[in-house]
Amino acid sequence: MSTASSETGPQGGMGRIAAPAADSDSAVAALAVRTAAFVDAFEHWANRKAVQAGASVQRLRLLHAVHCLGPQKMADLADQLTVTPRNVTALVDGLEAEGLVRRVPHSTDRRVTLVELTCDRERVVAQFEAYQASIAGLFDALTAEEQRTLLRMLTTLHDRMRSEASCPTGGRALPHA
Repeated sequence: MSTASSETGPQGGMGRIAAPAADSDSAVAALAVRTAAFVDAFEHWANRKAVQAGASVQRLRLLHAVHCLGPQKMADLADQLTVTPRNVTALVDGLEAEGLVRRVPHSTDRRVTLVELTCDRERVVAQFEAYQASIAGLFDALTAEEQRTLLRMLTTLHDRMRSEASCPTGGRALPHA
């Protein structure tokens, strides 16, 4: 079995990937390497776009979640943002210090603290829309057909990851005893 070669690009990311050999294992390996490199580069790029829109990606997502869903429990925000409760606490601390959110007690459960917006909702919407528009601009380089194909492929992969995450065996059948 031949393997795909790679070169380290700027900032330690993966650079050019050699064309995979004809066998399926090499193609899958090349896809794995290229996907990991793309995800890393996309995260850095998207973070720059978020800062241009006015906040980090996580801060924008937290503000947007509270804007769209109303006051949220810290644990629920951690789940939605896929970060640790400690990270949500740090995000809320920073947003609270800037007067963008505040912590309020839950009306019926004194153990629960909710996070609610205190800033102008239009500001949150404008920042999030600016961020989304800059991300959407990345796909302008693709034809309409390429966009549809990519959307279909990403949806398939996303659905596969979600089904594996909900299955304790990672989507694989358990061996028979």
